[in-house]
Amino acid sequence: MKPIIGIVSTRVRKKDEPFSTKTSFNDTYPKRIIQAGGIPVGVIFPNNEFNTDVLDLCDGFVFQGGSTIYSSNINAVHYALSKEKPILGICMGFQTMLGYDYVRREFGENNPTYKEIADFFKPEDEVNFIALKSGHDELNPFYLSKIDKSKHAVLLSEDSRLTKIFKDKYLEMPSAHTWSGLDKVLEPCQKHIFKVTGRSNDGNMEVIESVDGDWWALGVQFHPELEEKNLPLFEALVKEAKIKRLRR
Repeated sequence: MKPIIGIVSTRVRKKDEPFSTKTSFNDTYPKRIIQAGGIPVGVIFPNNEFNTDVLDLCDGFVFQGGSTIYSSNINAVHYALSKEKPILGICMGFQTMLGYDYVRREFGENNPTYKEIADFFKPEDEVNFIALKSGHDELNPFYLSKIDKSKHAVLLSEDSRLTKIFKDKYLEMPSAHTWSGLDKVLEPCQKHIFKVTGRSNDGNMEVIESVDGDWWALGVQFHPELEEKNLPLFEALVKEAKIKRLRR
């Protein structure tokens, strides 16, 4: 059977407007997963209530872009690490991975429970690991017909997984974000879950990867899903998920 890739949803929540509170998925993510040989399924946490039922069915995950990071998103990263299931974080998904690193630093050597993470992390904690950044959102609204105007260079380290996937240390990728990761989150003096392996010309963090080589986890601030030529990245995720599935 093909590996199942869970796409972690984004949410828009309005307390007193039930018909304006919605869970959403961008069509481009499942399209790339199907092209890469996986089966996409939606991962939904209504009312931000985390549970592992759907996660247990999945062999790997895509954390998609969005506007607000909730504790359920952070807990989904925690789940993936605990089960060593591969993940790809894109835009807000990248930032969610940084948020998880921020949360883990709070608990030190202790391995937190899902409830402890839910009690600790609030959306307003985002300012502790991301900040407003200009120059990375040139198209607003974003049109595919003008995608080249949104691109900027991404410079990768020699040991980056992306360098091996694309066989190049220099990439031109579409960008569409106004918030970026703070370098202080991954200070060298701290023990971290992730490390930086790619930056833009202005020094902005663009790629992070898991420190533990046994866990395939990759986060990108840009949007590779917008172009089919970046399919090798999704194929790499599906390949790792397939290995995980065969080991069940």
